[in-house]
Amino acid sequence: MESDEVHEIYDFVQMNLFFGDETLSVGEKRYNPLVLFTIMTSFLNGKELIFGEYGSGKTTSAERITSLTKTLPLEFIQATTIHGHPEQTEEKMKATLDLAALEKEGKEIIRWKLLPFSPAVIIDEINRLPVGKQSMILNEVDRNIWSYRGETLIFEEGKSFFGTINYQDAGTTLLIPPLLDRFDIAVETTMLHPVRKRLVRRGVDDSILRDSKLAKEMIEYIMEMNVSEKSGEVVRYVAEVSVSFREVIEERAKKNGFNLNLPGKKEIEEINKEIESLPVSFDLELLMDYLGQEVYCHLGMHKDFSKCSGCHYANYICSDLYSISNRAERSILLYSKALAWWNGDEEADVLHLTSVLPFALWHRTEISDRKRSEIRDVEKDVSDEFFAVQDSVRKVKKRWEEHRSLQIEAYNLLKKGEEKEVENIANLTGHPFFKSLLRG
Repeated sequence: MESDEVHEIYDFVQMNLFFGDETLSVGEKRYNPLVLFTIMTSFLNGKELIFGEYGSGKTTSAERITSLTKTLPLEFIQATTIHGHPEQTEEKMKATLDLAALEKEGKEIIRWKLLPFSPAVIIDEINRLPVGKQSMILNEVDRNIWSYRGETLIFEEGKSFFGTINYQDAGTTLLIPPLLDRFDIAVETTMLHPVRKRLVRRGVDDSILRDSKLAKEMIEYIMEMNVSEKSGEVVRYVAEVSVSFREVIEERAKKNGFNLNLPGKKEIEEINKEIESLPVSFDLELLMDYLGQEVYCHLGMHKDFSKCSGCHYANYICSDLYSISNRAERSILLYSKALAWWNGDEEADVLHLTSVLPFALWHRTEISDRKRSEIRDVEKDVSDEFFAVQDSVRKVKKRWEEHRSLQIEAYNLLKKGEEKEVENIANLTGHPFFKSLLRG
């Protein structure tokens, strides 16, 4: 797809389906991070968390945007949305036994729910699932493999996963770290400009995405064909509906003055190939190497922030953030490339990396109490946690800029086998990155 066609999708969402401030700056361009990352997550079949207060549009934004990008009726997307609550079960989310067949024929036949067959999985208020029930969806979120009572559905094509989260209250539960780590990116609904608030008060017209009759037909078809042996037929049926409904949406948009060209399966595959093949700048790799070593605790593999007081490394990011997992690094690289592609740039560089880092880290890393108290009273239009990560990343980048030339020199010395010279640089700087080069 041409870049202007993709941006037409963004403009349509920003002007018609979800009203939010454009707080993300990428060079000279500004974007609404929720809209941009939700569209990209849908294209990439990634995983995204959406944080916000009650009624701020978390779930409706995910439903409307995925209805548009997956080109399926909004009512179908809404019907497949799972609601997090303490009584949620596998039987309500994934599948159930066909009790009639069990009683009449003595056969255990698994009847799958709608959710596994939807190309977009949305879990509303995911942090209302108790800890034990969060583990039920780890494999589904991570690999799109659905298992129930010995039967498994493995889908060749990926899905996009979205979880919405209210800020902590008496009815919520902290998400377990393994589940948080499976989400590539996390965004927030933000404060709104007064004019945009007027639009919200007047209500959003999402009729362009609606077709209750078609959604009902889809649900009835899937519920008739929801055994494992016929899962391939169901997947093909949903894909066929998507192709035909895409034309409906585009025609409706044209009547409203928008020249939408929504990507089909082949176009989305091409978008993903273009993003994957986008080159990465030398500096991006350098900064990620530097950051990845600075975040480690150097008093032991299991980090304990209580050790930071008086530590030689107390002014580094290791005293602010708990960790950056291997999954997080892959998410950071992928979304840095995606942001560069979106912005029309020829490679992913430090600009894209530093823009993505806070969104990829703030939900999946613990933040020290010291850092929280440091930024608590600063005026900001994001949560304390997001700002803390953003501020920490900003400081790491500044340190890296001071050490960049030494970093390049150290790599060149290492290639020549001059470890003694690298050791001199490590002693000169006292930075953990240079010491890490001497390991192994």
